[in-house]
Amino acid sequence: MKNGIIAIYLAAGKSSRMGENKLSLPLSTCTIGSSALSTALSSSLEHVLVVSKKEDSLEWVDPSLFCSPYSSQWSHVVCDDAEKGQAHSLQRGLYAAMSMNPKGIMVLLADQPYLSRSTIEQLITVYNHARQGDFVAATFKEIPRPPVIFSPRVIPKLMKLQGDVGARKIFKELEGMFVEFANTRDFYDIDTKEDYERVLGGEWR
Repeated sequence: MKNGIIAIYLAAGKSSRMGENKLSLPLSTCTIGSSALSTALSSSLEHVLVVSKKEDSLEWVDPSLFCSPYSSQWSHVVCDDAEKGQAHSLQRGLYAAMSMNPKGIMVLLADQPYLSRSTIEQLITVYNHARQGDFVAATFKEIPRPPVIFSPRVIPKLMKLQGDVGARKIFKELEGMFVEFANTRDFYDIDTKEDYERVLGGEWR
């Protein structure tokens, strides 16, 4: 059952620390970029907006996601100024999300391939029972990390962010809830070749 929560899937990074497009790197039966996207599409999220830079051909998206029933559950949003930083990609996604009259907006990162459906669903449940707040954010070891769900009323503040900064920069200005998770796997992001090699070798914690 869908719930009016629109997700912004941030996939417009430069991959500068990896030296190549990390989203296209193989991981198990798919790619780094397609892993969490598949998870999001299997959840109760209303719709997923995949925000990429304009030169991205989306070759990293698993072919199955272009077919029914998944193809109607996500849209591709191009960010023309993605090179200016994550804040600009987020704002492009927010513009698209607002046209869908969302009850909440979840921010997801394309380089967190092991994010679980249960984590997504738990955050949605908490948000739906605490609608008076500005956000519901995941924390791991007491540090806020994506995913996070924002109330639409927070969008004016999010639209003021500049450069390569994420949404958590404004948490201190807002009133919300944090949900602590204990699963390291959910929050492991792949930024460097060393990160990727640890994943392939099963050495990461």
